[in-house]
Amino acid sequence: MILAKISDLLKKPMTRNFGALVLLQGVNYLLPLLSFPFLVRVLGVERWGLVSFGYTFIQYFVLFSDFGFNLSATKYISIHRDDEERINRYLNSAFICRIFLGLLGFILLLILISTIGRFRQDAAFYLMYFGIVAGNIMFPMWFFQGMEKMKYITIFNAVAKLISFIPFFIFIRKPDDYILVPLFYTTGYVFAGLISIYIIYFKERMKWFFPTLAEIKFAFRDSSTYFLSRISVSIFTYSNVFVLKLVCGNTAVGYYSAAEKLYQAYNQLLTPFTGVLFPHMAKTRDIHFFKKIFKRITSINIFLLIGLLLASYWIIQVIYGQAAQAGSLTVFRILLFGCFFTIPSILLGYPFLAAIGYFSYTNWTVFIVSLFHLLGLTLLFFSGYLTINTVAALVILAELLLFTFRARAIVHYKLFER
Repeated sequence: MILAKISDLLKKPMTRNFGALVLLQGVNYLLPLLSFPFLVRVLGVERWGLVSFGYTFIQYFVLFSDFGFNLSATKYISIHRDDEERINRYLNSAFICRIFLGLLGFILLLILISTIGRFRQDAAFYLMYFGIVAGNIMFPMWFFQGMEKMKYITIFNAVAKLISFIPFFIFIRKPDDYILVPLFYTTGYVFAGLISIYIIYFKERMKWFFPTLAEIKFAFRDSSTYFLSRISVSIFTYSNVFVLKLVCGNTAVGYYSAAEKLYQAYNQLLTPFTGVLFPHMAKTRDIHFFKKIFKRITSINIFLLIGLLLASYWIIQVIYGQAAQAGSLTVFRILLFGCFFTIPSILLGYPFLAAIGYFSYTNWTVFIVSLFHLLGLTLLFFSGYLTINTVAALVILAELLLFTFRARAIVHYKLFER
C-alpha cells in the first residue's frame, strides 16, 4: 500500500516538477560552490571583484530583455495550458518582444562602452558577457514553468552551467585569465539556448510564425506591470555591487560578492518550491495547501540559520580561504541574519500574493522598497559611510520592510483565515 501511494505521488505533475527543480538546484549549487572559491583563489580578490561586477552588470540587460515575462507569461500559460493555439501565439509574441528588447539593450551597451571610461577600458570584457543575454532570450523558462515541464529548465541550466563552469578549472591559471570568464559564460548560455529552441519547436510541437501586431502589443502590455516589479527587485539585488565598484573599487566588490554569493545561494534553496508553487497557486488558489508549506519551510529555516550563523567563521574559511575571510565574514553574517525574514517574505510574494490576485500590491510594495534602498545608498554615499558592511545592513533593512508589507497584506485581507 505504501509503495502504491509513493507511485501515485510520483505520477503527479507537481511532484515531478519539484523533483526536476531540486535536481536543477543541485547543479546550480555544486558547480558555483566549486568554481567561485577556485576563481577567488586563482584570480585574487581584485580580479574576482571585476568578474563579479561584469556578471552583475550584464544582469541589468538580462532583466530588461526578460521584461517580466518570467512572471506574466508563466501565469498566462498555466491558465491557458489546454489551448495550444493560444499558447503558441503568446509564445511567439513574447519571443519577438524579447528579441527587440535584447537589441535595444545591445545598442545601449555599445553606447556605454563608447562614452564611459570605466567601461571603455574593458570593452571586450563586457561585450563577451552579452552572450548571456542572447542565450537567456532563446530560453523561455516561463513557457516550461507554465506548462509544468520543469525537466527542460533543468536541462537548460545543467548544460549552461556545465559548459560555463568546467572550463574554469582547465583554462584559468593566473589573474590575467579573468578575460576568459565571460567567454565561457557566453558559450554555455548560447548553446543551452539553442537546445531550448529545438525542444520548443520540434519536441513540444510549437510552430514559428509572426503573430499579429495586436497580439505582440498584448504580450508586451501584459508583462509591463511585472517588469516594474522585476526592475525594482534588481535595485537592491544588483545596485549594491554596481555602487561599490564605482565608489570603493574591485577589491571591495570582491569581498562583498564572496559573501553575497553564499547569501543568494541560501535564498535560492526556495527555487524548487517557488517554481512549482507559482503556477499551481495561479491555477488552483489553494490557500490551505500553501499555509502548510509556508509553516513547514519557515520552521526549518529558523533552525538552519542558527546553525549557519554559529558555523559562519568556518564556512568562509573553508570555501574562500584566509584571503577573503577578513573582508567577507561580517558581511556574510549580516546577510545571513536577514534570511530569518527574507525566506518567509519570498514565499509570501509571487508564489502566493501575486498568484492569487494581489499582483498590483506585490509589485508596488517592491517598488516602494526599492526607492527606500536607493535613498539609503544615496545617504550612505553623501555621508561617507558607504562600505561593504553598511551596504549589507541596508539590504537587510530593505528586505525587512518588504516582509512587513507582505505580512500586513496577509493580516489585512485575512488571507490565512480562509
